[in-house]
Amino acid sequence: MKKLRHKTRSIWIDIIFSSTIILLTVTAILLILSSNKNHTASTPIVNEEEPTVASSIETEVIDSNYPGIKIVTKTSNDKKAPFAIQYPQSTIDSFNERVLNYVMNVQEEYKETMNNKSLLDENTKGELNISYETLAHSSGNYSFVLVNNSNFSDSPKGSTEIRTFHVNPETGDSYSISDLLEGDIDRLSQLSSLVIMEIQKDETLTGHLHLHEVELYTEPNWKNFQNYAITDDSLIFYFDENTIADDSVGPPIISISMVKTANLLMDAFKPQVEDIEIPKTETPIIDEKKEDSTDDTESDDPIEDGDSEESTETITNGKKVALTFDDGPDPKVTIQILNILEKHNAKATFFMLGSRVEYYPELTKEIFDAGHELAGHTWNHADLTKLTPERIAKEINDTSAIIEEVTGAKVKAYRPPYGAVNEKVRKQSDLPIILWDVDTRDWEHRNSQKLIQNVKQNTKDGSIILMHDIHQSTADGLDAILTFLEDEGYQFVTVSDL
Repeated sequence: MKKLRHKTRSIWIDIIFSSTIILLTVTAILLILSSNKNHTASTPIVNEEEPTVASSIETEVIDSNYPGIKIVTKTSNDKKAPFAIQYPQSTIDSFNERVLNYVMNVQEEYKETMNNKSLLDENTKGELNISYETLAHSSGNYSFVLVNNSNFSDSPKGSTEIRTFHVNPETGDSYSISDLLEGDIDRLSQLSSLVIMEIQKDETLTGHLHLHEVELYTEPNWKNFQNYAITDDSLIFYFDENTIADDSVGPPIISISMVKTANLLMDAFKPQVEDIEIPKTETPIIDEKKEDSTDDTESDDPIEDGDSEESTETITNGKKVALTFDDGPDPKVTIQILNILEKHNAKATFFMLGSRVEYYPELTKEIFDAGHELAGHTWNHADLTKLTPERIAKEINDTSAIIEEVTGAKVKAYRPPYGAVNEKVRKQSDLPIILWDVDTRDWEHRNSQKLIQNVKQNTKDGSIILMHDIHQSTADGLDAILTFLEDEGYQFVTVSDL
């Protein structure tokens, strides 16, 4: 009898013990899951694909117009904190790492700022745009100029930052300013003097300079001149906003002729005589659907306006010119350009990127409502000659579609980025291809005085002038350009009217 009771009691003890173990195990699992969830919520994981507050991100990699370089485009349509980012990618890992680190850091700063502002006002909206220009040198070196614009709805003024990166895709070399000057501090001192002279001569900086900071930021130390770009024509330096000048002029950009720096540079970057004395041939105004080529430069002027400069100058009545602006719209620069055009009662044609129209539909509509013509410039500034026929059609058609959706008007023309066009490109759309005959090269020099000089030297009756409404220097020089052209008897019309 005792043995039976003992056996029964043992069974119940086992059941209770087993149940306790199961309960403890389940509790432990729940605690672990809860801990992991809290850790994930408090420690956001940062990776290349989703480093911002955006709900969805699209990434695309396409060939650029430059051998060995691809264009990476990342976009987000997040309603409160959208961004549009483009940056270069090469075959050189070290270069790619430097560029990507910069882009990631900018995105993280944008995210942190946006989150902090949202805590104060949940209705705050932000906008981040990173674009870039490629400046090529005959040595094979590319200078990539990344422009970072960030704007927030609770701030009256956005901020702009410019950073440069360098690489030779064939050799992998990346030259610092110290490399260019072969580490010679005496050459750096001479360069410093040249930069100071150009700062003092730059009329866009007159009245805006911080004299003490000019002296500080142009001292002959390597750090002051590391943010540079080099072409066959110019050595260009970029200063941060509110350093040598107040922030009303944006990041100051100082360009020095290669003729002046010839004795300072290493041999690989010394200017050649032909680079200085022979100007580049102009690009024709309208694609005439000639032979298959990505180089549409010609020596003959496609417009019949007389055979001499004198005949052009004697025409003082009825002369017309088309002002065109590429790569926009831009929330800061385009607004300034619209105001200047209105001041002169001038109409222009804006060749827009579809991706930017998507981000700035209200601004796009404002341009259209002001009576200006809107045309396409592809969705992501792709070199169309490098794409498949299907992709070419998509770049053109999607851009036309978004412009029509925003404005209600059909697009009448488009301009291929870089002026790159061949028979494959022509077959993908019936829209007229509009090029140009006056290239202000505002994307390269970022100097309002050079902008004005190029227009004065090259404009004639029927000209199409190429500018970009994403560069502050273009807005800075536009009023003087329009005043000059008015004094010369020109009327401002759209490309279609021309």
